[in-house]
Amino acid sequence: MIKLDNNIIESLAPNAAAAKNGSDLVKKGKFNNLQINADQDLIWGECAGSGKNPYKCSVDFVDENNPIGRCSCPSRQFPCKHALGLMYAYAGGNTFTTGEAAEDILSKREKNETKKQKKEEEKISLKEKAEKPKKINKAALTKKYTAQLQGIELAEKLFYNVLKNGIAALDNKERKELRKQIVELGNYYIPGIQAAFTTLIDLANEEVNSTLLIEQLNRIGSILKKTRPYIQERIDNPELAPELDSSIEEQIGTVWKLTDLITFGLYEENTELVQLSFNSYYINSSMDVNNEGVWFDLKTSKIYRTFNYVPAKAKKYIKSDDTTFGVVQLSDLYIYPGDMNPRVRWEDSVNDSREVSKQDMTTILDAAQSNYTEVVKAIKGNIKNPLNNKTPYALLALEKAYMVGNDILLEDANGSIITLRNDQDSISIINTVESLKNILPNEVKGMGLLVMFNSDMTEGLLYAQPISLLTKDQIIRLLY
Repeated sequence: MIKLDNNIIESLAPNAAAAKNGSDLVKKGKFNNLQINADQDLIWGECAGSGKNPYKCSVDFVDENNPIGRCSCPSRQFPCKHALGLMYAYAGGNTFTTGEAAEDILSKREKNETKKQKKEEEKISLKEKAEKPKKINKAALTKKYTAQLQGIELAEKLFYNVLKNGIAALDNKERKELRKQIVELGNYYIPGIQAAFTTLIDLANEEVNSTLLIEQLNRIGSILKKTRPYIQERIDNPELAPELDSSIEEQIGTVWKLTDLITFGLYEENTELVQLSFNSYYINSSMDVNNEGVWFDLKTSKIYRTFNYVPAKAKKYIKSDDTTFGVVQLSDLYIYPGDMNPRVRWEDSVNDSREVSKQDMTTILDAAQSNYTEVVKAIKGNIKNPLNNKTPYALLALEKAYMVGNDILLEDANGSIITLRNDQDSISIINTVESLKNILPNEVKGMGLLVMFNSDMTEGLLYAQPISLLTKDQIIRLLY
């Protein structure tokens, strides 16, 4: 039996427009010959389009958590509006007669089953491959590291030219030339450094706080200073392992194979994640979007992040991440090298989930940190490293909360205080401190608060921005 409703269909759509267009097709009566197989795990039909012949579409639910839409239309969206419309027709109660699927549909299903089986075999072979002693190709590694060092030398020249001439003083012609040189960095296996320069140019083109521009210049300078000896060490000794507890590989832009992550023990099996926060924001003037999720691991009590980068030009074709309210159940979780809140990824469908229980909320709240002195010490130690994430997340256990001026102060049982303040350079228009003021009760003991730390350079103050309030029953998201 196919389980389908509007919420599930919207979660499968590549974007809101595609979902609406699919729903409109049903309202306009565009579908004909709606059928379902005897096993009730495959639906198909015809949808009138702009041409003479209708489009033939189908949706396969052999894996109910990951339905596959197919269509004869030329759309590059998956699923397309016709496949989405077919699902809306089923969810809306339209009549589907029982029939035999066409040979081409069954053939595609068989191919997908073979592909799925192959993927499972690849997963097993990945682990087997990772367990075997890896033969290091020193010549290939040395060649790659040498190219990276050359790229860093080119990046240093660009950086010093920018410092010498002043980025604000560059005219359009000079900025265009600088962008060409930044593109050239892509030939040296250092996409992270290349992205840092691109961000610098984007900031220079926008009316932003000069502090952000200065911070980005400092960040690039630190990256170049740290990566040169790091790469040189590996040229001298190609067998040297990468640093797994720092973000230097991420700053360089290392592309990790799953076998590499498994080899270094950077994965978990059979784990469950709860999303504590989700936010989408523009990252540059080109309107490219980053979707950031913050997750709690019920198995290890660690906080992870996910990033889904969606270029503006491909927004119609790339499915964006979204808010997830259930517990995501994963057979394999892959963890990238990094400092606090490392980035993670998985291959499983997010539809493999269950509802968040009271026991889950108890597990999360029990893991909240109650000693603010230790939290602040760890955060400061992390931020001190110029390559590390400057806005780490932490889950705080609440004891007392009160107002001082416009700020909310949190106080733990030992009298240590953390100031809550809205991020002055926030990527969101939502003032989460004001939102928290409206819902925070007088008695907060037993609650938890997900915060994002930041520092005010002018005041020399480390503060935290409230992101989500956690009670014994629910997660109240302040940033969205």
